[in-house]
Amino acid sequence: MKFIGMWNFGGGGTEIITGVANEQLPSHTENIGYNEKVLFSGEFTNLSRTLVHITLNGFGSAQNFHRHDLRAYESFKVQNVPLSSVSIYVNAGEQIGFHGMGTLVEAEDEDEYAICLAKSTMNEALPNSPQFDTDDYARVTVAAAQTADLFASGADDDFALYKLTISAAAAQVVDVFWTDSANANVEFIGKISFADEGTWVYDFDPSMLRNPNRQGGKLRYTTATAASTTFDVIGHEVHAGQ
Repeated sequence: MKFIGMWNFGGGGTEIITGVANEQLPSHTENIGYNEKVLFSGEFTNLSRTLVHITLNGFGSAQNFHRHDLRAYESFKVQNVPLSSVSIYVNAGEQIGFHGMGTLVEAEDEDEYAICLAKSTMNEALPNSPQFDTDDYARVTVAAAQTADLFASGADDDFALYKLTISAAAAQVVDVFWTDSANANVEFIGKISFADEGTWVYDFDPSMLRNPNRQGGKLRYTTATAASTTFDVIGHEVHAGQ
């Protein structure tokens, strides 16, 4: 078995997908393997409260060989499956967060290929995540040494952080932290030091991470250099009393 490499949906991090007007067409399609001997093992995750449809596409007569409905926060795992691409269908005008990653290996002869196919599996996992009123997505890209907001809650709202992906194009140091509405009462989430290009993911499922300052608080960051840095934020507005 030959190891090909890692695969990430959208190149890495969390992809924000908006539904197209014609719901019969995919909102996004991502290529995976280049021939049927290349086998994918990994996971696809719906990071929203909206139902999402995915189609796994194979090769030749196996095009559109499996269609699956991903419920809120559901993950779909596959092992040793020959996939050419995956297509995501989102309701027109709706916006969702989606994540996918895995590994690619290539069978080097027919016997090895047959053994791998015999071990192919597909299964789903639905975490017991809290259900808050509104999903929030934000993508922020900066190329400066600065401190700024990633997300500011409304005066009557709190914010629960589900997932934060940080991608740096070169050496960078990033601090991520909570504050109140006046940028005071700092509570640090973490510091990430990138020696070179790289990606770091904070995943707080299923409990989520809430701002200890509650209503009106902010999620903020500091970057130490001018290296291009992208933040993908997925979270939920939490109304008072939830």
